[in-house]
Amino acid sequence: RFKRITEAYEILSDPVKREFYDVNGFYTESVLEHQSESSWGFSFQGFDFSHRSQSPFGDFFGQLFARQAMRRDPEPGQDLEYQIAISFNDSIRGLKTSISVFRRRTCQSCSGSGRAAGSRDSGCGTCGGTGKTTRAKGHLQFAITCSDCGGSGRTVPACQDCGGEGRVPATEDLNVELPAGMNTGSRIRIPGKGDAARFGGPGGDLYVVTNVAAHPFLNRVGDNIHCSLPITVTEAALGTKVEVPTIEGPAVVRIPPATQAGQVFRLRGKGAPSLLDPGQRGDQYVEVKIVIPRVADERSKEILRELARLNPENPRKDLWK
Repeated sequence: RFKRITEAYEILSDPVKREFYDVNGFYTESVLEHQSESSWGFSFQGFDFSHRSQSPFGDFFGQLFARQAMRRDPEPGQDLEYQIAISFNDSIRGLKTSISVFRRRTCQSCSGSGRAAGSRDSGCGTCGGTGKTTRAKGHLQFAITCSDCGGSGRTVPACQDCGGEGRVPATEDLNVELPAGMNTGSRIRIPGKGDAARFGGPGGDLYVVTNVAAHPFLNRVGDNIHCSLPITVTEAALGTKVEVPTIEGPAVVRIPPATQAGQVFRLRGKGAPSLLDPGQRGDQYVEVKIVIPRVADERSKEILRELARLNPENPRKDLWK
């Protein structure tokens, strides 16, 4: 047995021998004694390629392929993704909803085995149970591994419902709960709701990926919320209190006198809930935008000129230092 393994290794590690074996299904050292101008440098005269059983290598690889063909290795199910669009408010508060997922489920008729119920292995009708089929090329005959039985010489009747796949396509309705704090690109894993496995492998998982709609006023950056607050020149100069929309409703912001455009105020704990740190929330940042009025009447112009005379500041005085 060890000798056969060694000989098999020598064939697999030699490119010429390996190519000959891949095409013909066997290899013997006697091939080297009949070299000519064929594509491998060998002459095939005197060889009957239809009797691969005469070669110990044919027996060895035939047994190897037969064992592999008869064994169905478990295959894990594929993970799936489901894209879901949600509103900005739902992403902050969380959402319970139902989704319809197209996935491959375990075939109930064969319990995922792919075999017809109550069936037994039978001889392969293609190769007559030999595990080999012949292929003609000119005056030569080549013995190749049967593609229907994989060289085992046996076939398994396939389940009529799944065609031997062990799985069937189906649409399944699932109830999902999206936690508070979801953002665009956030993923929620639902174990075992991807594609079913084949032949006893582990099932895949379903990943629900969120796409959050934009808010007309609020902009989320990480767990923080950003917004702009327009105020008048008078409010900026004299100070005031204004209401600002937040994810929990209006909040009052105090604008101190002499507030400048671009100044930012922070509302602690008014941001989005954190997915990574449950129980914690971000902040909301409010940036001031001063709205300059369009002055058309002479009275307003005179008031502004009077203001300039009373407050003769030059905001550009530091530009030339």
